[in-house]
Amino acid sequence: MMLHLLSKGLYPFSIILMISFISGCTTTSNRSELPEQTGAADKITLKMVQSLTTPQRTQQLEKLIAQFEKEHPNIGIELISPDYETADDTILSMLDKREAVDIVEVRDITAHVYASRGLLVSLEKYISSWENYMLLSDNARLMARDVADITYYIPSSLYQVQLYYRKDWFDARALQVPETWEQLFFVGKQLTKPEIGQYGFAFRGGRASANTLSSIIQDYNGSNVSASESMFNVDGTTIFEGSGAAEGLELYRKLYIETSHPGAIDWGFNEQIKAFTEGKAAMLIQDSDVIPFIEDKLEANEWATAPLPVGPEGVSHFNVGAAGWGIALQSEHRDEAWAFISYLSSLENNRSFADAAGVITIYNNALEQEKYATGPYAPYMLMSNDPIRYQGVKQPSHYVNYNEYLQMALTEGRKYLQEVISTESLLKQFDAFWKEQRKLTGD
Repeated sequence: MMLHLLSKGLYPFSIILMISFISGCTTTSNRSELPEQTGAADKITLKMVQSLTTPQRTQQLEKLIAQFEKEHPNIGIELISPDYETADDTILSMLDKREAVDIVEVRDITAHVYASRGLLVSLEKYISSWENYMLLSDNARLMARDVADITYYIPSSLYQVQLYYRKDWFDARALQVPETWEQLFFVGKQLTKPEIGQYGFAFRGGRASANTLSSIIQDYNGSNVSASESMFNVDGTTIFEGSGAAEGLELYRKLYIETSHPGAIDWGFNEQIKAFTEGKAAMLIQDSDVIPFIEDKLEANEWATAPLPVGPEGVSHFNVGAAGWGIALQSEHRDEAWAFISYLSSLENNRSFADAAGVITIYNNALEQEKYATGPYAPYMLMSNDPIRYQGVKQPSHYVNYNEYLQMALTEGRKYLQEVISTESLLKQFDAFWKEQRKLTGD
């Protein structure tokens, strides 16, 4: 039977920004959840594997590791950082093969896979005595318990995409920032000059191309999309049926063919950002963790951010993503692993990590208003204040075969972008796939 899903009202980003006027006396503590050590015990080393590796977050993690090791001289932390694009597969392999690993980065799109295979330790016994748990934001707690209402990981950050654009390019041509997908395509075409290596849109290819493809089709289904079952409309049909799906999918292909670098069919996270910061692409849709990269490469007057483009009915859909830390089932040092996870998850340490990585903190706190009031984070506040126009939806990662959809979007989607298969053919494949998934869950 399909796991219980969360209702529509739980996911929009506005919940993250709800201000909880709470006592700060417990949240400011950096104490780990490990009793003080006495005596000269043998030193142990915890192996920790991250997934979303970037220089900024790695530097901050190393700083926090050094602080923890100073306070706990009998515990060492070995940080392992696989390649960004293949990290999740690497972590799954390490867990499956029962390799020596203690702490792994778990994401909303991998939590169900790891947990369904029995590869993670339930953290229920630890959070029952962790004073900060109930002080986390609603979305942080909901994402932590997204698998059968059991906590398998503590989020370190929350994710939501927005539009980034080269303000200097727009100003030079007096162009308006696009508010719809059609406008984004129109402006992107005007800024595309292949002869000088300049393109309008930093297209996301590779395995994550499914996210953009799904979002555009959802937007072209308007307000019909189910928030908790985002591959389906509220009437039970898939989002891949009807004229809206075809229109959205065709725009997806036009964005690639007419406004993007041909090599973008393979672009991952790093290639997208590089194209944007090096003047090869005018627009980018990404999570907030790109902000530190952009700030490091561009002047403040060269770029800006905006809310997501909407579909024909004036509706845009977004996923609230999460990433955090879980304990591998094979860990022989679970209490020590939890001690480090709880240390990373204190309010002060989480805020410093979130600021360094450019992500959304897991805590509700009045001080966070400042971060989202102006500057590159401001569109998040604008979108949260307009929940009818910007609707949060649940990513379908709870389906056992979700990874098959990601692979299908990669291989068949590639054929579609290269005009090998038709719009009708691809939509039929997606429609049949999701109807079969729903049958398998018993719904």
